[in-house]
Amino acid sequence: MPTVRGCHLVGSVPLPSTEDVLRQCTAGMPNRLKRIPDGETGARNMFTVFQASVFAPVPEMSTLFQMNSKIPKRDYTAAEVDEGIKKLQEGGPVETGYDAAAIESYAVFKKMKAEGVLHPTTKFLACIPTVASVLAPFVQAAFQAKVEPIYEEALFRAIRRIQDAIPHDELAIQIDLAADTAFWEGYELFPPWFGEGNLEKIRTYCVDYVVRMIGQVDGDVEVGLHNCYGDMDHRHFMEPTSLAALVERSRRIYEQTPHPMSFMHFPVPKSAASSLEPFLAPLVDLLPKFKEHNTELYLGVVHENSLDLTRKMVAAAGEVLGDFPFGVATECGWGRTAAGEIESILSISAEVSEPIL
Repeated sequence: MPTVRGCHLVGSVPLPSTEDVLRQCTAGMPNRLKRIPDGETGARNMFTVFQASVFAPVPEMSTLFQMNSKIPKRDYTAAEVDEGIKKLQEGGPVETGYDAAAIESYAVFKKMKAEGVLHPTTKFLACIPTVASVLAPFVQAAFQAKVEPIYEEALFRAIRRIQDAIPHDELAIQIDLAADTAFWEGYELFPPWFGEGNLEKIRTYCVDYVVRMIGQVDGDVEVGLHNCYGDMDHRHFMEPTSLAALVERSRRIYEQTPHPMSFMHFPVPKSAASSLEPFLAPLVDLLPKFKEHNTELYLGVVHENSLDLTRKMVAAAGEVLGDFPFGVATECGWGRTAAGEIESILSISAEVSEPIL
């Protein structure tokens, strides 16, 4: 078996509080977490669903969101769209809440580190989505193009406030790419408001806004990417046949951002079990960038109650990556996971990995 260096928590954990998340995950994956999120507990446990409330003051702008289903689309006149945008802006600056949540959770993190619960070098991980994973599911298509700069600016303000409030040597920022992957793959669940149906234009646009987002992160703050195919009702919006699409997107992002990429996370779904080496093979194309940026690679191979499958995936990754080190994670956040499965995830993660702290 290859050497597996540590673990990564993608985001949400179905526990009651930040303190519960920090305490239980640190104990379950001892000396294996270079970074730890607050678990996105409470209203945030369903990824970006809580962001729908941002647009509640403009009901005509809001969608009837249904998991794993196309969003019902309505038609609006240009005047109706302009009126909706005006109404959104009249309420004052849009607030995402990501900054307030991170700052509140960091206080718990700081307290628990002082108590010796957390490793002295573990960093607080703030997970932030792109505009795509909020606008695509929760804003009517007719409004999306004009809401994008407003919501993007709100995300950028949140990132700024997080960095102003949390010491940079204790902070890492993860950018979550989910609906963006549907855009990239040309999957019809979430049609983009840009690119005019041209897949290459769509992909270029996606890379541009991710690079803009990375550009909001100060040079001395770690930043990384979580690549995702969705996890609504424990289903992907599509089953990838390999990591080729995510690798290509990551390569383009690497080429356009001057900020070092501290870590990258890629999912390895159960559907890949019969063809693991071909599924993982595209990662080889990123090895030069990983080495140049000193990027830590985390693979989403941990599947609850499936130790043998996880070991099989780890072995396949070792064959593909050779002596390049990697850590393990689940495919996605745990927010949709039954609380009773947490122990299984923690146990498997620790079983297949080695401490790195």
